[in-house]
Amino acid sequence: MDYATVMQVSAIIAATIVLLVVLTNVISQVLKKIINREKYPAQAVVFVIAEALSLLAMGITCSIMKWHIFWYYWPLAFIVGILVCYGAIFGYDNLYKQLSTAIKALIEALFKREG
Repeated sequence: MDYATVMQVSAIIAATIVLLVVLTNVISQVLKKIINREKYPAQAVVFVIAEALSLLAMGITCSIMKWHIFWYYWPLAFIVGILVCYGAIFGYDNLYKQLSTAIKALIEALFKREG
């Protein structure tokens, strides 16, 4: 796997996470107006929405691309759901800073070992 491919995949994943955060924010704002706030905390609603959207996005992506769904796709989609929830609750700036730091460290570690 070369550097360009890693960067392309990283950009697609980052864009997908941002899109899922936006959808989570929109859906959670609508649901907060509909459901009882005292019964269901806002963070719990956001978590459920983020996880549902992430799992659904993974299933739709695999279906469209005609990929076989391996067992480890589900835990990865769950982890992406946690990132989406984090971004929806704490904001894009904090999520972007954390993700960019982690991705840069991963890319440096991968290419230092190869080169």
